[in-house]
Formats: sequence, C-alpha cells, structure tokens
Amino acid sequence: MIKLKDILTEGVSSKKIMDIVKKVYPQIVKDLGGRLLKVEVHNNIYKRIDAVGIEDLMKDNNPYAEFDWDLKRIYLYSSRIRNVEQIIRSLLHEHTHSKQNKKKFDDGYAKGYDYKTHPYEKAAVKAERSWKRYLKYL
Repeated sequence: MIKLKDILTEGVSSKKIMDIVKKVYPQIVKDLGGRLLKVEVHNNIYKRIDAVGIEDLMKDNNPYAEFDWDLKRIYLYSSRIRNVEQIIRSLLHEHTHSKQNKKKFDDGYAKGYDYKTHPYEKAAVKAERSWKRYLKYL
C-alpha cells in the first residue's frame, strides 16, 4: 500500500511513472470500460513533437498528459508530474477522453466551449475525482 508521504513526494521518475501505470491503469480500464491503451512517458509535449523554442512554450502550457485521438495512445509528461496523485488523475482523465467521440469533442470547441465549459472536459475532470480508490493497487 502506498503511503501518504509517497503521494506528496516531489518528482517522479519515468520508470516510477510506468510502474504505477502498470499497476493502476488496468483497473481504471476495468472500472471505466473501454480498452487498455498504450501509455508512453515523455519529458514534455514539446520534446515529444520536436517543437522549436521549447523553454518558452513550456512556460505557457505544459500539460500533465495528453490523449492522442489518432494513435489511440496516452502520453504522460514527466517534467510536469510531481506525484502519484497526478499520475492517477491523468490516467483517469485521458482514458475518459479515449471513450469519447472525437468529432463531438472538436465540435464543442468549435461552438465556443473552452476547457472549463466543454462537457467532455467536465466529464474527464469528474473522472479524476476517484483517484484515491486506485491507491490500493500500488
């Protein structure tokens, strides 16, 4: 069982992130439905896509995780993730997106929704709230 001090520990290595993914993600899929997707850990989104001016970009928007609709893959970003809670919340959030309709997701943003008002984002954020129930798998 994971200890509270471990949840709050600053900094988590890529190996530790994947160890947690292997223990927790199958149970998330079992509980939420859908299929088990490939999960990859990268330092940050901008290095993953080989962007120019990474330092400036990371100041503006460096996410914890991302769901790739085309490849059906979840990316976790180790430079942003600081603890077990963020790993589990990210898996719950991105797995929720994997079960949603991409066209409706895009249409929502085209209609003027933003991250806080988009129904699909609200559903993903709501899924994150159950993160503590997955600690028992660690």
